[in-house]
Amino acid sequence: MAFVVVVDSSADILPEVAQEEGIVVIPMAVNIDGQTFLEGVDIFSENFYSRFGTFQELPKTSQPNPGILKEKYEEILTNGHEIVAIHLSSGLSSTYATALMVRDMCSAPEKIHIIDSLGASFGYGLLAIQVNHLLKAASSWEEAEVRILQLRNQMRYIFTLDTLEYLVKGGRVSKTTGFIGGLLDVKPVLHITPDGHIEPFAKVRSRKAAFRKLLEIMLQEIDQPEEQIIGISHANCLEDTQAFAEEIRKHITVKGIMISEIGCVVGSHTGPGTVALFYKRARK
Repeated sequence: MAFVVVVDSSADILPEVAQEEGIVVIPMAVNIDGQTFLEGVDIFSENFYSRFGTFQELPKTSQPNPGILKEKYEEILTNGHEIVAIHLSSGLSSTYATALMVRDMCSAPEKIHIIDSLGASFGYGLLAIQVNHLLKAASSWEEAEVRILQLRNQMRYIFTLDTLEYLVKGGRVSKTTGFIGGLLDVKPVLHITPDGHIEPFAKVRSRKAAFRKLLEIMLQEIDQPEEQIIGISHANCLEDTQAFAEEIRKHITVKGIMISEIGCVVGSHTGPGTVALFYKRARK
């Protein structure tokens, strides 16, 4: 019996990579000025960011439709597979709780394994890819689960924004943090904590300094970089991201760097210009 990895679209895995890996992506909903779209179905990053400045209000996001989630779970079960579903951090969304609820409604809940990623964007997309490879060699779920949780707990999520405005409006960081950031005209560096919440990490004066800070943090923390594929995701700033990837290569030898675009769901909360760095840090 094979395992099939399922994620929601906030994992920001490139469609061609998901197809190659056999990872199933469940679309999440984005509401823009009263109209609801499904990410990766009827709205995509390119038309989302090109229109971002014209939205009357900040887009709102919601968890995957439970009916769609159940239908996909059942389809996989019918094909004789077990499911390993890795979803957006419970500290940022109710998607994980919904997945647990849907699992208990399915015909074979014991064959559905739900993992709280404690992360977001391509950081947990990268985790899902690693899990997919791990599962192919696993002899049992019990063996695989220990290694999956170990991987999850080593994943590091650090990122910089052009502005804290959207995270504040979406309730992901406090208004006080946002006010101070705007007042001092700083470029914030944030991270996702081990329990899956977003918190400020550092403040710098320029975008270049923010990239230097991301690199500095990674160089201090990364575990066996020559054996790692690290991830970078960006919100409509590919040139900055490619230049950052080249800067990383000047300072450290890694197995590879995968670049992904931040999708509509995550981008609704971070805004254009966001760049995030993902890697596995040493165990504590």
